[in-house]
Amino acid sequence: MDTNNKTIVEAPELSKILKPEHENKWVAFSPDYKNVVSAGDTLKEAVLMVRETERENVVFYKVLPPNYEPTFL
Repeated sequence: MDTNNKTIVEAPELSKILKPEHENKWVAFSPDYKNVVSAGDTLKEAVLMVRETERENVVFYKVLPPNYEPTFL
């Protein structure tokens, strides 16, 4: 879909590939968001795990717990 020369990308359906063990972790997805490449407690840990797979392109995402409620001060 193209609106005013801007491409709109649909949000990936992450609930189909994320598991409860991914909660509160940094996850690396394949660029098409179809596979979890690695997951770690910290971004650094997830990056190091990706390096072991020799993949060049991934997307990092912090998975929040389902009951997460941001607080604003």
